[in-house]
Amino acid sequence: MVHAIPSWKYFIFGGEVGDFPEGGPRNFGSTCNSACYLDIDTLTWSTVHTEDRESPDCVVPEPREYAAIAYDARYSRIIVFGGWNNKWLDSAYALNISKIVGPPYAVTDIFPKLGQLSGGVSVKIIGCGFKDTSITVYFTMGKTPVDVASKNSISVSGTCVSDTELTCITPSFDMFGPKEAVV
Repeated sequence: MVHAIPSWKYFIFGGEVGDFPEGGPRNFGSTCNSACYLDIDTLTWSTVHTEDRESPDCVVPEPREYAAIAYDARYSRIIVFGGWNNKWLDSAYALNISKIVGPPYAVTDIFPKLGQLSGGVSVKIIGCGFKDTSITVYFTMGKTPVDVASKNSISVSGTCVSDTELTCITPSFDMFGPKEAVV
Protein backbone atom coordinates (compact mmCIF):
# COMPACT_ATOMS: atom_id res chain seq x y z
CA MET A 1 0.00 0.00 0.00
CA VAL A 2 1.49 3.32 -1.09
CA HIS A 3 0.42 6.74 0.16
CA ALA A 4 -0.39 8.82 -2.91
CA ILE A 5 -2.32 12.05 -3.18
CA PRO A 6 -5.27 12.22 -3.46
CA SER A 7 -5.75 8.48 -2.79
CA TRP A 8 -3.72 5.49 -1.65
CA LYS A 9 -2.57 2.90 -4.21
CA TYR A 10 -2.30 -0.86 -3.62
CA PHE A 11 0.37 -2.48 -5.85
CA ILE A 12 0.73 -6.13 -6.81
CA PHE A 13 3.27 -7.93 -8.96
CA GLY A 14 3.03 -11.28 -10.70
CA GLY A 15 0.87 -14.10 -9.49
CA GLU A 16 -0.98 -16.90 -11.19
CA VAL A 17 -3.59 -16.54 -13.93
CA GLY A 18 -6.00 -19.13 -15.18
CA ASP A 19 -9.59 -20.36 -15.04
CA PHE A 20 -10.56 -20.74 -11.40
CA PRO A 21 -14.33 -21.39 -11.31
CA GLU A 22 -15.98 -20.64 -7.97
CA GLY A 23 -16.80 -23.87 -6.17
CA GLY A 24 -15.04 -25.90 -8.84
CA PRO A 25 -11.71 -27.71 -8.74
CA ARG A 26 -8.63 -25.53 -8.75
CA ASN A 27 -6.58 -26.06 -11.87
CA PHE A 28 -3.01 -24.90 -12.18
CA GLY A 29 -2.68 -21.63 -14.04
CA SER A 30 0.39 -19.96 -15.39
CA THR A 31 2.56 -17.40 -13.64
CA CYS A 32 2.66 -13.82 -14.89
CA ASN A 33 4.97 -10.83 -14.58
CA SER A 34 2.55 -7.94 -14.76
CA ALA A 35 2.35 -5.10 -12.25
CA CYS A 36 -1.01 -3.58 -11.33
CA TYR A 37 -2.39 -1.18 -8.78
CA LEU A 38 -5.75 -0.52 -7.18
CA ASP A 39 -6.82 3.10 -6.60
CA ILE A 40 -8.37 2.91 -3.13
CA ASP A 41 -10.79 5.84 -3.66
CA THR A 42 -12.23 4.68 -6.99
CA LEU A 43 -11.65 0.93 -6.49
CA THR A 44 -10.37 0.62 -10.05
CA TRP A 45 -7.45 -1.55 -11.17
CA SER A 46 -4.86 -0.30 -13.64
CA THR A 47 -1.86 -2.01 -15.23
CA VAL A 48 1.56 -0.41 -14.81
CA HIS A 49 3.23 0.17 -18.17
CA THR A 50 6.91 1.10 -18.30
CA GLU A 51 7.95 3.84 -20.70
CA ASP A 52 10.77 1.72 -22.13
CA ARG A 53 8.81 -1.56 -22.53
CA GLU A 54 9.45 -1.55 -26.31
CA SER A 55 13.17 -0.93 -25.88
CA PRO A 56 15.58 -3.85 -26.27
CA ASP A 57 17.28 -2.58 -23.07
CA CYS A 58 14.10 -3.01 -21.02
CA VAL A 59 14.66 -5.59 -18.25
CA VAL A 60 11.51 -7.50 -17.36
CA PRO A 61 11.41 -9.94 -14.43
CA GLU A 62 10.52 -13.51 -15.25
CA PRO A 63 6.95 -14.48 -14.32
CA ARG A 64 6.52 -15.49 -10.66
CA GLU A 65 4.11 -15.79 -7.79
CA TYR A 66 4.61 -15.28 -4.04
CA ALA A 67 7.11 -12.44 -4.62
CA ALA A 68 7.79 -9.94 -1.84
CA ILE A 69 7.09 -6.33 -2.74
CA ALA A 70 8.12 -3.16 -0.88
CA TYR A 71 7.82 0.58 -1.54
CA ASP A 72 10.89 2.83 -1.51
CA ALA A 73 9.41 6.29 -0.81
CA ARG A 74 12.71 8.13 -1.29
CA TYR A 75 12.96 7.12 -4.96
CA SER A 76 9.23 6.45 -5.65
CA ARG A 77 9.79 2.87 -6.70
CA ILE A 78 8.54 -0.57 -5.81
CA ILE A 79 11.07 -3.30 -5.15
CA VAL A 80 10.16 -6.88 -6.11
CA PHE A 81 12.18 -9.70 -4.58
CA GLY A 82 12.09 -13.47 -4.96
CA GLY A 83 9.00 -15.50 -5.62
CA TRP A 84 8.23 -18.91 -7.06
CA ASN A 85 8.35 -20.20 -10.64
CA ASN A 86 9.03 -23.94 -10.38
CA LYS A 87 11.83 -22.98 -8.00
CA TRP A 88 12.44 -20.26 -5.43
CA LEU A 89 13.89 -17.14 -7.07
CA ASP A 90 16.39 -14.77 -5.45
CA SER A 91 16.38 -11.87 -7.91
CA ALA A 92 15.39 -8.28 -7.16
CA TYR A 93 13.90 -5.66 -9.49
CA ALA A 94 12.90 -2.00 -9.11
CA LEU A 95 10.05 -0.24 -10.88
CA ASN A 96 9.75 3.57 -10.84
CA ILE A 97 6.13 4.53 -10.04
CA SER A 98 6.59 8.28 -9.52
CA LYS A 99 4.16 9.14 -12.35
CA ILE A 100 1.48 7.04 -10.62
CA VAL A 101 1.89 8.18 -7.02
CA GLY A 102 2.93 11.75 -7.85
CA PRO A 103 4.56 14.16 -5.43
CA PRO A 104 3.85 13.96 -1.70
CA TYR A 105 1.64 17.07 -1.86
CA ALA A 106 -1.32 18.41 -3.84
CA VAL A 107 -2.91 21.82 -4.39
CA THR A 108 -6.71 21.70 -4.42
CA ASP A 109 -7.83 25.35 -4.29
CA ILE A 110 -6.68 28.97 -4.13
CA PHE A 111 -8.34 32.08 -2.65
CA PRO A 112 -8.95 34.59 -4.12
CA LYS A 113 -9.13 33.26 -7.67
CA LEU A 114 -8.72 36.74 -9.20
CA GLY A 115 -6.29 39.51 -8.32
CA GLN A 116 -5.07 42.87 -9.46
CA LEU A 117 -2.47 43.21 -12.19
CA SER A 118 -0.12 45.18 -9.95
CA GLY A 119 0.10 42.30 -7.43
CA GLY A 120 0.34 42.70 -3.67
CA VAL A 121 -2.70 40.47 -2.95
CA SER A 122 -2.47 37.93 -0.14
CA VAL A 123 -3.29 34.46 -1.49
CA LYS A 124 -4.27 31.35 0.46
CA ILE A 125 -3.38 28.03 -1.24
CA ILE A 126 -5.29 24.99 0.06
CA GLY A 127 -4.17 21.38 -0.38
CA CYS A 128 -2.53 18.56 1.51
CA GLY A 129 0.93 17.25 2.28
CA PHE A 130 2.58 20.67 2.75
CA LYS A 131 5.66 20.19 4.95
CA ASP A 132 8.54 22.15 3.52
CA THR A 133 9.43 25.50 5.02
CA SER A 134 11.15 26.63 1.82
CA ILE A 135 8.19 27.25 -0.52
CA THR A 136 8.37 28.77 -4.00
CA VAL A 137 5.08 29.65 -5.72
CA TYR A 138 5.10 30.18 -9.49
CA PHE A 139 2.57 32.47 -11.21
CA THR A 140 2.67 31.51 -14.87
CA MET A 141 1.04 33.18 -17.86
CA GLY A 142 -1.28 30.79 -19.69
CA LYS A 143 -2.86 27.52 -18.58
CA THR A 144 0.16 25.24 -18.18
CA PRO A 145 1.57 25.03 -14.65
CA VAL A 146 5.34 24.89 -14.12
CA ASP A 147 7.51 23.72 -11.25
CA VAL A 148 10.65 25.58 -12.33
CA ALA A 149 11.17 29.19 -13.39
CA SER A 150 10.39 30.00 -17.02
CA LYS A 151 10.22 33.12 -19.20
CA ASN A 152 6.42 33.12 -18.71
CA SER A 153 6.47 32.85 -14.91
CA ILE A 154 7.22 34.91 -11.85
CA SER A 155 8.16 33.23 -8.57
CA VAL A 156 7.50 34.43 -5.03
CA SER A 157 8.27 32.97 -1.62
CA GLY A 158 5.46 31.21 0.15
CA THR A 159 4.81 30.47 3.81
CA CYS A 160 3.71 27.07 5.07
CA VAL A 161 0.90 27.78 7.56
CA SER A 162 -0.04 24.11 8.08
CA ASP A 163 0.04 20.81 6.22
CA THR A 164 -3.10 21.98 4.35
CA GLU A 165 -2.44 25.70 3.82
CA LEU A 166 0.19 27.94 2.19
CA THR A 167 0.14 31.71 1.82
CA CYS A 168 1.98 34.16 -0.45
CA ILE A 169 1.71 37.66 -1.88
CA THR A 170 1.01 37.90 -5.61
CA PRO A 171 3.71 39.48 -7.80
CA SER A 172 3.12 42.31 -10.26
CA PHE A 173 2.01 40.88 -13.60
CA ASP A 174 2.43 44.22 -15.45
CA MET A 175 5.09 42.78 -17.77
CA PHE A 176 2.55 40.23 -19.13
CA GLY A 177 -0.55 42.40 -19.09
CA PRO A 178 -4.06 41.31 -18.12
CA LYS A 179 -3.84 37.64 -19.06
CA GLU A 180 -4.95 34.37 -17.54
CA ALA A 181 -2.40 32.85 -15.17
CA VAL A 182 -1.98 29.56 -13.35
CA VAL A 183 -0.42 29.13 -9.91
